[in-house]
Amino acid sequence: MRMFLCLVAMAISDRASLLAESGSPLRTGLWVTQRVPENTGEMTQFESMVQTNPHLSGVCLGRGWKHLEKQPGQFDFSAIDAAVEVLRRNGRVYELGVYPGVDTPPLIYQEGAQPFQTRASNPHRSNFGQAVVIPVPWDPIYQSHFSHMIQQVGERYAADPLCVSVVLTCANFMGAEMHLPDSPEDRAKWNAMGNREAKLLEVYKKYTDEWAKAFPRQAISLHLSQVWNLPSSFFEQIINYGVNKYPERFTIQNCQLSGRKEDTGLQSYDLIQKYQDRAHHGFQSVAGFSHSGERMGSIPMAVLNVVHAKGEYWELWHGDGLSIEISAAVDKAWQEAKQLGYDAYKKKLIAEGSYRQKSDDHYRANIRREKVAGH
Repeated sequence: MRMFLCLVAMAISDRASLLAESGSPLRTGLWVTQRVPENTGEMTQFESMVQTNPHLSGVCLGRGWKHLEKQPGQFDFSAIDAAVEVLRRNGRVYELGVYPGVDTPPLIYQEGAQPFQTRASNPHRSNFGQAVVIPVPWDPIYQSHFSHMIQQVGERYAADPLCVSVVLTCANFMGAEMHLPDSPEDRAKWNAMGNREAKLLEVYKKYTDEWAKAFPRQAISLHLSQVWNLPSSFFEQIINYGVNKYPERFTIQNCQLSGRKEDTGLQSYDLIQKYQDRAHHGFQSVAGFSHSGERMGSIPMAVLNVVHAKGEYWELWHGDGLSIEISAAVDKAWQEAKQLGYDAYKKKLIAEGSYRQKSDDHYRANIRREKVAGH
């Protein structure tokens, strides 16, 4: 059995090397988001999913930085190692994401890093409205510690043939996307720091290089999202920098994929469309089909959006990855749409009465009404 697993790992490594050399994507197919398991129950559920769901191509492992470094310079990789061992036993590839933002270790501030005080702004999170803190992304003390962390993670996992991608984190709020606090009070504080756009651009250039250096074989995935209402030209500077320096590996991702309507007109989706023939790219569902039908919309419409942008991979939420039935339905619809092509698949949905116009999307309007009623 050990010999068999070694051969599987060697085959995966050879395939990854060939794909990188040819310019083919290092990630394809359906993936599932997975918080690194914290206990026996979560690990058992995770292993069952990996073993039994044949529709998943890989797993996106996510871990907060504060869980890795509880003491200065002392890293605990045991939880990630345990999850990777499950993947190794089953010959599954993975992406690794380590998150700063609200998951930055308190010790960083104790050593003098500049904190940015704000409140959790995502109504879908359990800490919505609570006071939280993130580091100022261009603070030199924060950057020194974060750069050291990237180096340590790279030394631990970059040589693993199962690790085919890492998330380009560096200036984050509550996850892997590019969001930063943006309330009126937040904007006033950012503005007071001066030349914030130029500073943020340099942060992304710096960490594009640092992640690429620490993980020289892996895809480097930037999770696009709006920041401070900056224009598309700001994000294009980052994308162009990454594509020009790492054309075989730099990847852009839209994490707002929905099936409520066609996503054209959404900044991150339009950037994917613009660069679809120049940059590797993929999607993550904005919600789970099993979690909230209204927020996520329908499988056929989400598939239409992926096919329209020639998505290379698609990350499902954890609950959808646990469900073989939902994963199978997504996989089947995606394969059909790729075979038909965007125009023919859209005509099919219209003929079946499954196509949704922008005017059919009432989710945002309902959310606004709920907020008004709540006040």
